[in-house]
Amino acid sequence: MKKYAIIFILFTCVAFAQNDYVDVDNSVYNFLERMDALHIINGYNSLELPKPRKDVVKYLKEVIASQEKLDATDRQILQDLKIEFEYELFGTLNNSQSMIGHESYDLFSQKAKYLYYYTEPGRADLFVNLIGEGEGIFKNDFQYHNNLSTTLGVIGGEIKGSFLNHFGFSLTATNGNVFGNKEVAALRDDIRQNFKFNERSNEAFFDETEGYLTADFDMLRVKFGRDRVRIGYGPMKSIIDDYAPAFDYLGFNINYKFFTYSYFHGKLLGETVFQPDSISGGINQVGEKYIGYHRIGFDISDELNIGAGEMIIYGDRSLDFSYLNPFAFYKSIEHANQDRDNSFLFFDVSDKSIKGMKIFGTLLIDDIDFSKIGTGWYGNETLWDLGVFSSNLYNIIPADLTFEYTMISPYVHTHRTGSSNFTNNGYDLGSSLKPNSELFLGEITYRLNYRTNIDLSFKYILHGANPVLPDGTIINVGGDETLGHRTFDSNNSKLLNGDMEYSRITSASLTYEPVKQYFIIFKLAYLNESLQNSVITNQLQSYLTLSVKL
Repeated sequence: MKKYAIIFILFTCVAFAQNDYVDVDNSVYNFLERMDALHIINGYNSLELPKPRKDVVKYLKEVIASQEKLDATDRQILQDLKIEFEYELFGTLNNSQSMIGHESYDLFSQKAKYLYYYTEPGRADLFVNLIGEGEGIFKNDFQYHNNLSTTLGVIGGEIKGSFLNHFGFSLTATNGNVFGNKEVAALRDDIRQNFKFNERSNEAFFDETEGYLTADFDMLRVKFGRDRVRIGYGPMKSIIDDYAPAFDYLGFNINYKFFTYSYFHGKLLGETVFQPDSISGGINQVGEKYIGYHRIGFDISDELNIGAGEMIIYGDRSLDFSYLNPFAFYKSIEHANQDRDNSFLFFDVSDKSIKGMKIFGTLLIDDIDFSKIGTGWYGNETLWDLGVFSSNLYNIIPADLTFEYTMISPYVHTHRTGSSNFTNNGYDLGSSLKPNSELFLGEITYRLNYRTNIDLSFKYILHGANPVLPDGTIINVGGDETLGHRTFDSNNSKLLNGDMEYSRITSASLTYEPVKQYFIIFKLAYLNESLQNSVITNQLQSYLTLSVKL
């Protein structure tokens, strides 16, 4: 019955569901990043994802106007994008087909595919898709000489649409099942985070849903719902990544020429305590927790963008109206609220003065005392993220290079109360990188052809873990986002203090789209880690994924 729930959703929620935002995993963002670095488009900033379809289409129109500057591979990629965004670009659906309501439907057509679509220009449009995915995951552990594997299947649906030119809606829902080893299946972030999958040891079912309502009034856009949010430059998003579960939020964006202002307020999951009951069987008591975010950005020139923003995490109480105010300084409000919450200040910059290259940087300040800089005081909590994206070899080979360095000092993302640390359901809202760490990353993306990408990356991570004594006592050096500074902890904790851990992660992936909206993805990841307590990881992970959207 669970697998048939999707069909019910598809045909009963049409009146409530639309997606005028492009999903964060869409390859169009990689294309636009390259176009921006090459000075083919202007005003594009990749810091905040996802972006409205309207904005994506605006940049694609700029590319179309300058397509003679593209290499042969990107010209073909652009032709594919013209099919995917045909309705928004040209107001036509000549390169689309629908399974319902059309006489012919070719499963192997290179046209855009829908289960059903309806359009009435100026009034309403509706697009419905079925989603299917199958994946095999294999883990070869050389250290312990064992091989484990699992397979999983996912089925779901997506509805998107708009009405009266200003309003949009979206609903995506999927159901999945694991056939094999649960430990291996949990290598996928979305499965590891899934409550249903982890509720019982014999539970193999998992599900996920996203959906939102939007209103677009040109310079002002409002959004209410739930989806994946990524904030930060480079592969490792330094502000908010999708390592943690998706959350619900209400937000808006003001975009006027050289000026942007973004805001959202969201609901998170706090600490969970199981309350047993002999009659009902017990219930999970989950703490109340919220996040606030706002950022102001300026295009200083066509090449330089700068921004500044804040975040606030608070919990153990109901919605705080003082943080609902989008035009207030969170740090001062935190003080006025008697210093119970966890505020962050950040600054970001992106520069593409050198054609073909983008240099980016982010400084996040969790807390700081300038008089104690360099002393090792635990309260100086900062995150630095610096990197470069390069397409300078564009006219020689179709390849992009990215280099990134991230430093997270001890105690960043932690808080003296667990209800205000930077987590959602216990998972860090930032990247998978823990506090008291350094990361060195290199990545190459090679476009073998317009439907085939090869990605190679290497991560070298150093982490100072909190030492654990034989009796279970934790020596806190600020290496765990869920454990804040305690009154009896040392006031000094320099970067990489504690038990040193080393991680070397080499990965390679091939993404191939033989037929429009049919993807074959093969990924290999080799992990070589030296962790605390003499734990050694020497592991090869492989993933083969087949996904279809009809």
